[in-house]
Amino acid sequence: MKRKGFTLIELLVVIAIIALLMSILMPALAKVRDQALTIQCVSNMKQWALVCNMYLGDNGWILPAASGGEHGWVGVSVPYLENMDLWLCPEATKTFMEGGRQPFQAQDTMLFGDIKKTSYGFHDWVTSYIVGYPQFDPILWKTSEVKEASRVPLIAGCVRPWIVNPEHGNEPPEYEADVEYGGGLASGEGKNYVVNRHNGYSCGAFMDFSARKIGLKESIWELEWHRNYNPGYAPPPDWPEWMKDFKEYYRF
Repeated sequence: MKRKGFTLIELLVVIAIIALLMSILMPALAKVRDQALTIQCVSNMKQWALVCNMYLGDNGWILPAASGGEHGWVGVSVPYLENMDLWLCPEATKTFMEGGRQPFQAQDTMLFGDIKKTSYGFHDWVTSYIVGYPQFDPILWKTSEVKEASRVPLIAGCVRPWIVNPEHGNEPPEYEADVEYGGGLASGEGKNYVVNRHNGYSCGAFMDFSARKIGLKESIWELEWHRNYNPGYAPPPDWPEWMKDFKEYYRF
């Protein structure tokens, strides 16, 4: 009796078909994965919007004194947090020492005596005052009861957890991992919010307690980061090559 089985040619044909199917399916699966992580990140921002809403409701809708520290946004939010994983964008969970690289990199920060990881950040302009810098007092939001609250970011994907001061004149990052770890307005800190973690988008929560994706060309140049911001009333910057194909938001 003859044994039944595959011939070599038949086996090669099957392997070729499987390889073809995998080449078709892998990009689709990767896209589904990316979409799922983006949805999770927006969900994190919705939770942050709820945290900020609860804190402000308990404190007369007055913003905290600073972005960082125990009395700033970072500190005052802790009692309202049930899940500390909310500090991490699902695309940026590892620090540099753990193998993370910008823009997919979390930062270590000290919080109430413990080292925590974060890949989101509050900015200084959503505060009631900044100790030692009275010149900034006129541009701080101070209260959440403002016009166009849906365009004022509270917290968003960022390479630093606090003390970030976006300005409309900040230049875009020259490349994806171009970040600013120093301080001062002249250093172009706005680029720290232009983190390409979601295919041309980051995610954020806003002063009206909404949450959504933020286009990278929208981030620093089309949102209302402080009271003297002028989005839409100045020409956009010269976009670097890596940003040119992203969605436009220019309103000038």
